[in-house]
Amino acid sequence: MANQEVAEKRPSAIATALDPAREYVRDTLGELRKVHWPTPVNARNLTTVVMVVVIVMAAFLGIFDFLFEQLILGVLRLDLVPLAISVAIILSILVLIFFSARMRRY
Repeated sequence: MANQEVAEKRPSAIATALDPAREYVRDTLGELRKVHWPTPVNARNLTTVVMVVVIVMAAFLGIFDFLFEQLILGVLRLDLVPLAISVAIILSILVLIFFSARMRRY
């Protein structure tokens, strides 16, 4: 009886197919245990910062959109007052960007 070979149990095809998914879930849960989750106060503060930055950037881009629209409309209509104001504002912004980039180098 000692010489009888015992039939080796092989996993079913379904279990073999699900092994990668099981390993993925196990690894994901292991990584999620390592995450440092923010406190509710910290999450609220960070959300406030993000919302303020989004609102400021939306206003900034809206102003630039309006200025460039006036510039294009001034060129198309040959209306000199909005054209001159838009060009002056855009040139002053470009000068500020140039000098701020120049000061960062030093």
